[in-house]
Amino acid sequence: MVKKSIGFSWGAAAAAVSNWTGVPLYVLLEACGVDRNEANWVWFEGVDDLPHQSYGTYIPAHTALDPSRDVMICWKQNGDLLQPDHGLPVRIIIPGMIGGRMVKWMSRIHVSKVESNNHHHYFDNRVPPSYIDAEKATAEGWWYKPEYAIMDLNVNSALYSPAHGEELDLSKADKQYLLSGYAYTGGGRAIIRVEVSLDDGATWTLARISTEETPNAYGKYWCWVKYQVYVDTAALCDAQEVVVRAWDSSMNTQPQHLTWNVM
Repeated sequence: MVKKSIGFSWGAAAAAVSNWTGVPLYVLLEACGVDRNEANWVWFEGVDDLPHQSYGTYIPAHTALDPSRDVMICWKQNGDLLQPDHGLPVRIIIPGMIGGRMVKWMSRIHVSKVESNNHHHYFDNRVPPSYIDAEKATAEGWWYKPEYAIMDLNVNSALYSPAHGEELDLSKADKQYLLSGYAYTGGGRAIIRVEVSLDDGATWTLARISTEETPNAYGKYWCWVKYQVYVDTAALCDAQEVVVRAWDSSMNTQPQHLTWNVM
């Protein structure tokens, strides 16, 4: 923890890979007669009862109407009808985009020339500059600046082995340990490499991507990849921390030092 924010920490969580069943959003919108030249934004709204109003947000119409983006209205997850926690009866799935845009318990889709005025779209899922705190953001209207809304995911990675609380057998210090984890990115880009460091980034070891993804018909990648790398058990035990970074096909990577933001 560097400095508390008004958001909350998921940790290495709130990510999963599933098979979804539904109808492509662009098919539905075209069947409704939506004119691509007239639409700027597509709003989504759920039925959940929250302070201020039901949860709602929006995405650019060019994303919603793009067949390559695989945006779907879904009613099944992994072959089963959606569970209540996952959006029963229907929810939106937008591959490669942050979860905050994927409205659950969908009640309304609205195509518009103007941006939605939904409270939650403006006061959630924003990354203002690091020197902007909540008071300054409210006083100066930073919440309403569209350039700070998070849409496509950035590069991210995590370790799941060793797990929290796992004990290493020091009698096997001359052996190697298999570090394992996952990495993902947004916008349909591919993860092309993952590296691990045991010395705070002074040196890096290239991991093997052990589970790859097949792109969709348009060359887009949506799922995480899994990686593995063997390290000396003794070196792992001596490490102050284990650092991992991933790279995607646009050569985006993860910064060594985080930049705090109010969300």
